[in-house]
Amino acid sequence: MRIEDVVVVALTAPYIRPHTAADYPANGVRNCVWVRLETDSGIVGWGEAYSGCYATEVTIAALQRLKRNLVGSDPLDPSARLAEIRFRNRYWAMRGIGAQTTSAIEAALWDIVGKVRQVPVWRLLGDGTRRPVLLYASAGDSVLEPETVLQEVQQFVQAGFQAYKMRCGGRLDDKTDHLERDAERVAAAREALGPDRQLFVDIAVPQKSANWGYSRAEAYMRKLAAHKVAFLEEPAMTYDVAGYRYLNSLGLVPTAGGESFCCPEEFEPFFEAGAYGVVQPDAAVVGGPASCVDVIRQAHHYGVPAAIHAWSAGVGLAQNIHAACSTAGVTVMEWPMSVHVLAEEPIRNIWDFRNGDLQPPELPGLGVTISTELLDNYPLRPYSERDY
Repeated sequence: MRIEDVVVVALTAPYIRPHTAADYPANGVRNCVWVRLETDSGIVGWGEAYSGCYATEVTIAALQRLKRNLVGSDPLDPSARLAEIRFRNRYWAMRGIGAQTTSAIEAALWDIVGKVRQVPVWRLLGDGTRRPVLLYASAGDSVLEPETVLQEVQQFVQAGFQAYKMRCGGRLDDKTDHLERDAERVAAAREALGPDRQLFVDIAVPQKSANWGYSRAEAYMRKLAAHKVAFLEEPAMTYDVAGYRYLNSLGLVPTAGGESFCCPEEFEPFFEAGAYGVVQPDAAVVGGPASCVDVIRQAHHYGVPAAIHAWSAGVGLAQNIHAACSTAGVTVMEWPMSVHVLAEEPIRNIWDFRNGDLQPPELPGLGVTISTELLDNYPLRPYSERDY
């Protein structure tokens, strides 16, 4: 079997966050970039790079640049293909968006292997043990008032979710101190969840224009610990090992981070320093589902649980599902509650949600379904990529 073509597919579709107004800055449309590997046997593999949401044109160009490394090669040895790509492109794709786009290639290769062997990807990546993964409803935008948070969580609990994540700290360029208001919002979420369901808080310090400093994040930890917050996401800048180590050492709320790391090696300094209480790799960012599993196993070695980050469209969500279900060490996986057809449609046939857990898919490969209608109905709108 040989790869005959590498087709890059870029799409745009309406997007809206739950319980927010239509003109809310995060709403509007959202892009995605998928890759389709076509083989001489007729078997096709799909993959996604999350960077396509934010840097659509750059992601397209990077994937097209990788075509020369793939056409004519054997797709049935994904590890060898990725090692070759990373070696040949070491001067431009060791980190950043060049590395992130390999997530789509790695996923598409494993999708092909799974289809050839007629088994789901998670069985290929792990030991074959079925591991349903707890999903957390990811919503709770910072603009929501406490009463709206309460109602939102109640709706998610009624839908079967046993865990919830909300945003705190204000929006991007908001320099106001929201701690007291956020404490009320978190208290409302805990009330709706009850004492036993899990609650997570994202303050997204790297996405804030104001300089938070450690003291502000520490204040959040001290204020929110009483509400049994299971992790505080991104309480320091992305590569600030010392900051994460300090905040995690307080023992108040575990720190969580790593969602934007584009290769497994970026996690090593944090593990070695004991800087993460929880690690958040994303199989549409970190190099693909197998690369994500590498991080999960590395974290497990250091005694750090993994909470899988997921905010891409449907192919990337499938990549994360298979990584999460494949191996021990994953305690929970993010599930975006936004309305986005490009997230919903590809995974419709592998969605099996029971009692808070997503069941491991049994369709071969990634199990995604990409219809001609979906591709035709949502063509890319140029220059509609997101800034945040």
